[in-house]
Amino acid sequence: MEKLPNQITEIWVNRHNLAQTKTLAIAFDAKQLQTDEVLLQVDSFGLSANNITYALFGEKMAYWGFFPAAEGWDIVPVWGFATVVASKHAEVKVGERVFGYLPMASHLVMQAGKNTSHGFYDIHAKRKSISPVYDYYQRTAVDPGYRADKEAWQLNFRPLFLTSFVLDDYVGETLQQMGAQGTSLGQIVLTSASSKTAYGAAHLLMKHRAERGLDYQVVGLTSPSNVAFTKQLGCYDEVLAYPDTTQLSANSGTWVLDFSGNKTLLLHLQQSLQAKLLLIGSTDVDAQHDKPEGQLHSEFFFAPSQVKKRSAEWGQEGFALRYAKAWQGFNQLIEQHISEASYTGADAIEAMYKTALAGELNIAQINTLKF
Repeated sequence: MEKLPNQITEIWVNRHNLAQTKTLAIAFDAKQLQTDEVLLQVDSFGLSANNITYALFGEKMAYWGFFPAAEGWDIVPVWGFATVVASKHAEVKVGERVFGYLPMASHLVMQAGKNTSHGFYDIHAKRKSISPVYDYYQRTAVDPGYRADKEAWQLNFRPLFLTSFVLDDYVGETLQQMGAQGTSLGQIVLTSASSKTAYGAAHLLMKHRAERGLDYQVVGLTSPSNVAFTKQLGCYDEVLAYPDTTQLSANSGTWVLDFSGNKTLLLHLQQSLQAKLLLIGSTDVDAQHDKPEGQLHSEFFFAPSQVKKRSAEWGQEGFALRYAKAWQGFNQLIEQHISEASYTGADAIEAMYKTALAGELNIAQINTLKF
């Protein structure tokens, strides 16, 4: 049994200056847990550009509502593994291990509800959630995608590849409908092609196009320094550096799946390729400060909506099994190209967060962070 803490360590971020952080040690007494409340110890979590997107859009997309801090300060959400160390819920047992949406903190007090054999939800009144997908905690003991020897990979890829998985599903379904209406597509272009979510989606789009009766090229756009790495992954038909976008054909129908959030780039692609724009993320932090003139004719892809749709159609277990199969195939493809690193302690976590904020994470490395 884990020793109960007498304090909780949290890393706060200034919502008006994301580079300003501070670590707090907050006194805690587990005896104060209320009915159905559970104390999770955060065992480990991953950190990527995805977490910076949560911070950049914390206010606009309500990501700050999950783990509120003091006025003007917030806690960046992360994905990771946690262990139940205290529980006032009859069906959530001490010692259970879960995977889910966690604060950048040593522990989380939550109110468990909607319990099933597979997991439970945080239904705490203080939690202002934008989707139940973020509120769900999967029990690792019954998770078909869990492997103890692959935790580092799941920490870093699972939330990202989940977006890749449902994005591929959404695009494939939409393109099949377009094909039935006589509309053809020649290429799917993915920006920030070296990002995990992008090349996960690219892999699936290539894998599934034939069985869907579709015929298109999957093209990745990335910075010149990342071209070689992105090519060797084998997830794209072609990889181009951003200065080489003139090589893209304007004669075929084009979808752009954007992970960069770079409006200048998107305006160029929209005009030069007459492309349909699907917005997913914002890996280009610096570009968020640019305000070029022009209107994007785009659609925003919100992954939790597609997760909710398919979970209702396939059932929660059916969704988990399909995801696990897709993940295992993808993991086998890319693990030879990625190294692992671990960081421990609040100082190291703050430093890694600031590295990610500066866009300087090593794209060929996955990170495990622990308090």
